[in-house]
Amino acid sequence: MENTKEKIKALSREQLLELMARSKGQKQSPAIGRADRSAGSFSQSYSQQRQWFMEQLMNGGVFNVPQSYLLKGKVRIDLLEEALNKLVEKHESLRTVFNTVDYIPSQIIKPYERFRIEHIDLQAYGSGEQQEKLREINREIARRPFDLTVGPLWRFQVIRLAEEEVVLTLSLHHIICDGWSFGVIMQELAEGYSGLLSGQADVRPLPVQYADYSEWQRQRIESGELDDQLNYWLGKLQDGPACIALPYDYRRGDVQTYRGRTEYFTVDRETAGRIHELALGHKSSVYHLMLSALSLLLHAYSLDETICIGTPVAGRSRVELEKLIGLFINTVVIRSRLEPELSFTALLEEVKGNCIEAFNHAEIPFEQVVTGLQLQRQMRHSPLFQVLYVQTEESMLNVTIPGINAEVIPVTAETAQFDLSLYATVLREGISAGFEYNTDLFSRETILRMIEDFQVLLKAATADPDRSIAELAGLLGRKKLALTIVSSFESEPVAEALEYWLDRLAVPAKLQFAPYSQVFQQLIDASSLLSGQHGGIGVVLLRLEDWIQGMDFPKERLEAVLAENTARFIQSLLGHVNRHRSPLLLVLCPASERILGQPGLSAQIAQLEAQITGKAAGNRYITVLQGQEIAWKYGLTEYNDGLGDEEGHVPYLREYFTALGTELARIMLELSLQAPSRR
Repeated sequence: MENTKEKIKALSREQLLELMARSKGQKQSPAIGRADRSAGSFSQSYSQQRQWFMEQLMNGGVFNVPQSYLLKGKVRIDLLEEALNKLVEKHESLRTVFNTVDYIPSQIIKPYERFRIEHIDLQAYGSGEQQEKLREINREIARRPFDLTVGPLWRFQVIRLAEEEVVLTLSLHHIICDGWSFGVIMQELAEGYSGLLSGQADVRPLPVQYADYSEWQRQRIESGELDDQLNYWLGKLQDGPACIALPYDYRRGDVQTYRGRTEYFTVDRETAGRIHELALGHKSSVYHLMLSALSLLLHAYSLDETICIGTPVAGRSRVELEKLIGLFINTVVIRSRLEPELSFTALLEEVKGNCIEAFNHAEIPFEQVVTGLQLQRQMRHSPLFQVLYVQTEESMLNVTIPGINAEVIPVTAETAQFDLSLYATVLREGISAGFEYNTDLFSRETILRMIEDFQVLLKAATADPDRSIAELAGLLGRKKLALTIVSSFESEPVAEALEYWLDRLAVPAKLQFAPYSQVFQQLIDASSLLSGQHGGIGVVLLRLEDWIQGMDFPKERLEAVLAENTARFIQSLLGHVNRHRSPLLLVLCPASERILGQPGLSAQIAQLEAQITGKAAGNRYITVLQGQEIAWKYGLTEYNDGLGDEEGHVPYLREYFTALGTELARIMLELSLQAPSRR
């Protein structure tokens, strides 16, 4: 998560001046008032409301937020327990439960009740067994579900490893806390423990509580105060991709699952140093550069040129909110366009600009954006983005307790709220990171390869930031094949069968169609979809008669047009494959009943097809398929669709497109097996 200090450091002088000018003319939001406590219940914040509904769909510890600290020194468990009690007494959010009141999802604050902290002693175990027991205990605490209607929605546990080694593990439901909240918890815990140790404990009441914020937030939304921010996001994300096309190891089910795992890694000191230098040199931050590298990695793996990554923002726009425990975090979407010829430096500039825009429109709740976009409801994956990036600074993890050394130790609930999440912590000696992934979509081997590839990109991009996106992506080997279909007629009906078989055969491919009737343009133009596929496979569906369709000329003139276009096609075809050196499948599609009824034209087309086949035969990149033979192979005797040809330039029946898609998938499987290994 990028904090305000990091954002401001990344701004240029011009952007700072613009920000100052805008802030002077900006209308200040009304102060957060004290909500009426007599009703006994309060509206949920928008973030809480989403968590509440998600919990009804998928409970079982999915939304638990665990954190564990190793405390070294003479730890007084009694004082630790007392400090935690004072923390719960002070923060209403830690005494809040959730239920419906008059059919409305609400939050209800319970009175404070003193509690005892759970204490487990592992001193009797040897070192290796002790660590295994600790991991097992932490895993259980992190995964154990909460009952939102009963509470409490937190667990505090102390595990003693030695006389002067204690582990404090906290697990809270996300509906009452966020990442920032852990900093508040540990800071107040340290202050409370220190005060109790010196006999000067002081519990000062908070000026506002989370319930006050919830009511204030709803008033802002309902008054239209944030409509401009909502309109920004509706424009920014209106035509965004529904789902990233990563090469998953397993088929996505009909309902999103949350089983997960995290693989940890570090960015070495030298590379981390270059990351800092490059970011500084471009008036950016480490956050912008890491996000740029992640966007590039996702582009290389998915072949998508539009990449959407979710990222959290603190959501604490007022000073009085900074010391509260609660779910303030909001999510924004960083949408970037990765064009292969752009340099990494240009990508960094784009991502930085997109981040600044996003953070300037970050107060409107993500839930409002999703609702405003009126997306088609589906349960297979999260809306708008499926990959998350979270960054924290080492200073946010530091805890200072007199006489005690505290350090964070890894603990995970073994869940994944998204397909893939990258968590990074910027340290003095490098960068510590981990990829959290959905184990129902990815294998561990794929994630380990992804970690290697991410580190390759970081090193290469920081060593030579002027290298193009295509060059950098090419360092990773082939992750997914681009399958670009170019045709002389409307051929998109082939997609259904082709995608079905590619999925069943586990061929990692991305299917894309060029506008039909652009065969020559796609072969000749260096900026065309076919030319820009960078190592993918091209498919040309060619029906020669389409070159003379609609022409009312004498037979001799039509024959001349066919001959001229065939000669030009052969030259363009050979020129394309020799330039790009990538496989191309050419399907010479069957003639229509209209042409078959004209023996002269029919015979000439057969001769021209033979000429194309002969010229292509000596080129190792071209595979020629006879469309008529595909029909025979799949037992089709009737396949032309004269009505479809006339109305929409769709010349074949669905059965033929199914056969064509099946045959293309079979050949794609062969080509993918022949392709170089992933690394």
